[in-house]
Amino acid sequence: MATVSPSYREGGWGWAVVLACFMVEFVFFGNLKALGVLITSMKEDFGTELWVVGSIVSLHYAVQFILSPLAAALARKLSGRFLIIVGGTLYGVGLVVSALTHSVAILALALVVIAGIGVTFAVEITHAKLAFYFREKYPFAVFIVLTGSPVGMMLLGPITQVLVDTYGWRGAMLLLGGVGFHLVVGGMLIRRPPISYQAVPDHEEQLTIDGINSPGKSSEEVKPNKSKISNLWNSVFSVLCLEVFVSAEFIIVATMRMLYNIGYGGVVVYIVPNGLALGLSTREASFLTTAWGVGNLVGLVLCALALHVKWISVRSAEGIAVSVTAVGLALEPFVSPFVGQILTTFVVGSGMGCAIEGIFVMTRCLPFGDDKFVSVLGWQTFLSGVAAAIGDTVSGWLSDATGSFHATFFLYSATMAAILLCLLVDAIRISSTTESSKQRGPAVLMPSLFKRDSSTSFGRMPIQPNTNEAQ
Repeated sequence: MATVSPSYREGGWGWAVVLACFMVEFVFFGNLKALGVLITSMKEDFGTELWVVGSIVSLHYAVQFILSPLAAALARKLSGRFLIIVGGTLYGVGLVVSALTHSVAILALALVVIAGIGVTFAVEITHAKLAFYFREKYPFAVFIVLTGSPVGMMLLGPITQVLVDTYGWRGAMLLLGGVGFHLVVGGMLIRRPPISYQAVPDHEEQLTIDGINSPGKSSEEVKPNKSKISNLWNSVFSVLCLEVFVSAEFIIVATMRMLYNIGYGGVVVYIVPNGLALGLSTREASFLTTAWGVGNLVGLVLCALALHVKWISVRSAEGIAVSVTAVGLALEPFVSPFVGQILTTFVVGSGMGCAIEGIFVMTRCLPFGDDKFVSVLGWQTFLSGVAAAIGDTVSGWLSDATGSFHATFFLYSATMAAILLCLLVDAIRISSTTESSKQRGPAVLMPSLFKRDSSTSFGRMPIQPNTNEAQ
């Protein structure tokens, strides 16, 4: 087979896709923080319990995790731009309906079903489109995207409080709905390059049997199974891209993201309550989220810079980041002075920013084609959501059982430290593999980040044309 060099534009229209991804991160996580500001006012207006409104907001966030594999499967069959535009429309409509309703049931329907499904169609699909434009510059591109989350949370949170004081919670929610409709604009910026390329191993024949890759076998050696059950299973296997679960690299990186999401819950849920328990005033404790946001941005900048100029490998950066984060989370319940809490929270934010950057880059390096990247992200998001739900439940139980946050933050620290074990397992896996291209998946896609040269050739294999995708 004739081979050519892989073609990634490393920019071009890809920067417009980066802008769209940043917009999605900014709007969704900013609005999520804004909903936290609105919860008390909503509870009083609807005359219900706080846990009811809080559960609706939590489910609004959880739907993104639950439905990500389904959204990824649809994205591989339909136009990504179409799904993002539909998702942005549903998201904006859901927020507007929430502002107009006087029924808790309709509020739940609007936020959980309408807005929740809408944002599911937007988040992972926009992230996946970056893979078609960037390889060497992917760390820098994903850095810009990930800054949307802390920037949105730091800006829209305080702005929402001003809107509530001026227009009431319903007026503020209407304006947030208008912000949500900007996801439609982001969707219009999305398009796939005219030609995309997929890595082809050096000396291995790749054949597809009933939609499943079967390396090293000729068509004469394998007889397709004609049974209806087998064909149905093969169709489900292919549509949902379940082949990712037979990849050791995917399992390792997915486990890392699951552990990270458990630790992330400690920041979202317990940083401020822990500060109050240590004697900080309400005003002082409110600055902790700002310290975390600034630290998160600093961590993203440092990691992106280090990877972009090739100062350090992505695994080394990940190991340093999770080590710093684990130490910071372990110290959180013991550092009582205000300045000490600010510094500790800043360090934790920096470590977590660097850690999530590393996880995204390692995900980009998994040995799957660009067209399957959306499914890789979808399954990762689903698994990390399950892990976060379990982690939040266990940490809450520990807090109630012990009457303090010591055990809770030790749990979060341990989960971040466990990522080091994943890195160790990955290092053992790499050292034990042969030099065949099949076992060098991460080095194939981004050799400079892994400090290895790759002799793997790329075949000119345009991804299966998607007639619905806007070019």
